Amino acid sequence: MTGYDYGNARLRARRAALLRREQYAGLLSRDLPGLLAALAETSYRPQAEAAAGASGGQLGLLYRMARDHLATALADVAGFYHDWAGEAVAALLGRFDLHNVLTLLRAAHHGGAEATAGAALLPVGRLDARTAREAASRPDLPAAARLLAGRRLPDPDSAATLLAAAHRYEIDTSLAAVEHAVARSARAHQLRVLTTAGVAAEPAAAALRRETDDLNLLLALRLREAANGQAAGSTPGTAGPPYLPGGTVPDGRFATIQHALARADVLAAAAPAPARWQSPLATWAEEGDLATLHTSLEAERLRAELRLLLSADPLGAAVVVYHVLAHQAQARNIRLLAQAAAGAIGHEAVRHQLITPV
Repeated sequence: MTGYDYGNARLRARRAALLRREQYAGLLSRDLPGLLAALAETSYRPQAEAAAGASGGQLGLLYRMARDHLATALADVAGFYHDWAGEAVAALLGRFDLHNVLTLLRAAHHGGAEATAGAALLPVGRLDARTAREAASRPDLPAAARLLAGRRLPDPDSAATLLAAAHRYEIDTSLAAVEHAVARSARAHQLRVLTTAGVAAEPAAAALRRETDDLNLLLALRLREAANGQAAGSTPGTAGPPYLPGGTVPDGRFATIQHALARADVLAAAAPAPARWQSPLATWAEEGDLATLHTSLEAERLRAELRLLLSADPLGAAVVVYHVLAHQAQARNIRLLAQAAAGAIGHEAVRHQLITPV
């Protein structure tokens, strides 16, 4: 017994909820009503039935269905694992706690936390609906931060970092500095727990490192654009290292990318880095669109990781990582299909962007 046996058996039984290639073929080229009707004949039936009586446009309903299906698929996963395996799974799901905490803090900064509490959160990790409502009802970011930190969120290690960042915010009101400090702490906590969990958790740690590399590349390019006056908005206002910890690419390479004058220099600086960067970066060098680069990097990473995880140890954390990433990819696919159905993107472009784990 590895500690993952029971939970992994439960997750393997749930793979039927993932849409298959032939099902995606039937969803392509549909308009919004047709897409809603077709999804109602799949594992999305409960979400489609709930959306039937909801207000809002059909595109918004499809986005809500994608989010709710993802939340349902992941909500009880942590309860399948205990002891050290449970700690590793909680660290893996900690990305959702970080997302939820940062979402609430952003809303508090901009004055819209009440509306955000139900619309943009994913009830997957340790942050429950009651805590989200309480945080959303606080009058400002420092008050929301104090409540969240008191509940040891986004994780026990990062709660203290959140409190310290909230104190600085009362002086400089820099949301970017708060986000940066909390994100760095949460990433370090997740990697520390997964590394301590041993060989069985290595697929989760490796996935986290690859994601860290991609996020650091995007940060280096955003900092480069900001320095060149190409991008509006603030950059992290911190005296500490700008990059997330735990990746495989050294910070020095990102610093070289950040200070590269021409896009060709960026490509040269990134050349020794992961091969999966080459095609997305080449497209970025031609078009200069960081949003497209972000999307392309995510797609390349998800495809590569899902292939690797299928052949990894079935008695370790690989099954959990596969479950999480496959459902994240599926939610992404549904949003793409919805955009195509609304005419915002071409159907053929969506066909090339779909990620089909099964």
